[in-house]
Amino acid sequence: MIWEIDERARTIEGLDGAGRPRPEYAASLGLIRAPYGRRVLATVLEALVLLLVQLPMLLVVLPAVTGVALDADPVAALAARDDLVLLIVLGAVSSVLSTAFILVQLILLGRRGVTLGKALTGLRAVNVRTLERPGFWRGAVVRYLVMCASTLLPIIGPLLVIALSPLFDPARRGRSWPDLAAATWLVDARRGLNPYDEKRMRIARKTVATDLLDVKTELPSLATPVASTEASAYVPLARNKGGVLGAVRSTPGNVVIGETDAADDEPRSGIPTMVAPAPFAAPQPAPAVEPPLPAGVPAPAAVAPGAIVAPAAGAAAWSPPPLLEDPAPAQAAPAQPAAAQPAPSAPAAAAPAAAAPQPAASVPVSSSAAGSAAVALTLDSGDVIAISGGGVVLGRAPATGPDDVDVLPVPVVDPTRSISKTHWALLRQDGRVVALERGSTNGSILVRGGAEQALEPGRPVEVHDGDTIRFGDRHAVVAIR
Repeated sequence: MIWEIDERARTIEGLDGAGRPRPEYAASLGLIRAPYGRRVLATVLEALVLLLVQLPMLLVVLPAVTGVALDADPVAALAARDDLVLLIVLGAVSSVLSTAFILVQLILLGRRGVTLGKALTGLRAVNVRTLERPGFWRGAVVRYLVMCASTLLPIIGPLLVIALSPLFDPARRGRSWPDLAAATWLVDARRGLNPYDEKRMRIARKTVATDLLDVKTELPSLATPVASTEASAYVPLARNKGGVLGAVRSTPGNVVIGETDAADDEPRSGIPTMVAPAPFAAPQPAPAVEPPLPAGVPAPAAVAPGAIVAPAAGAAAWSPPPLLEDPAPAQAAPAQPAAAQPAPSAPAAAAPAAAAPQPAASVPVSSSAAGSAAVALTLDSGDVIAISGGGVVLGRAPATGPDDVDVLPVPVVDPTRSISKTHWALLRQDGRVVALERGSTNGSILVRGGAEQALEPGRPVEVHDGDTIRFGDRHAVVAIR
């Protein structure tokens, strides 16, 4: 086995050119500074607990020791006391408990950014530069040493150093003098992002980094028409294993044809285009003129765009084309002999025209009829997965179980490995479309109307048209037509 040591310096996100932390970066992640009132409350709670531990020392041991010290013969006065053993025990217990309390506070603050008061008030301490744990020595020990040094000037010292110094932070981040010395920052974990929630913090950093990468300077392109000043709209025309073929009409007379990235495992980035200039554009065909309807035949009713129309009797039901595989060539049905069909007479041929069927009205599809409806999943990358048969199971390398009948495994690309090998499934059960969590590591969440519901492993939950399923760092929208 060969061990390699990465000698490259770690890149810390959110720093300016001088190495100072940028407050706007922390705000874009969702971190909110700790409110002043809860900061003071956390400090008061910790001081009260320490005072409670010190009560035996303050109420019993300290008065006794003071009386013995003021006596003319302190040694004889101490030996003459009958409660000497009790004084020693109470002093030792108070000292041990106080030391243990302070030590636990320091360890928790350095490792998890939390103390007793901060846990009760919903605050967390992070390193101001890395937004991670503060560290034991500087983040915890140095902070407490500065706070203890402020007690050398009774009342005024703690009031100025601990209570009032956050109001004078030049960066307006509410950092006190102990925070400045320890390079820490207190954040509100109740109203904002908890910096110790590793999963959400990782997603937030990735989202901000993606947003920053998306802000790019537009460069001149040879494929862009010189006279065009407006962004062209990309219209997908077809989908196959090689990518998506589409067309763009930017200006009258110019037709742009493009194809997305053909890599299956990489997100489609950019549309290389080919422009046909106006002089060489194909001539537009003349609009087709529909023949007039015979007398007695009603005109077809207008159908709103996007409405689902029930097929006429004898018509084949529509099903969405598959995404990842090319459709298999349909086998040609054997032709029926023409002699088997009798020649209709003239009156019989005119009868169907007089009794033409009325056009079907638009029929909305409810979730109860989802068992026979066309179901598809639209991933956040733009890929569309048509659900056929019993359903699909998704993951990085999904595997079907013994109870999965006519269920197809569909792998989903995930460079961050936030998706399990077998993550979740979208199935047809008893005329319904259900989502089933397969015991993944990061779990799955159903989002409907802004409300979130975590899917329990092994418990199917019915989904409706327009629902969103979040799994890992990816998400998919359910379409039922």
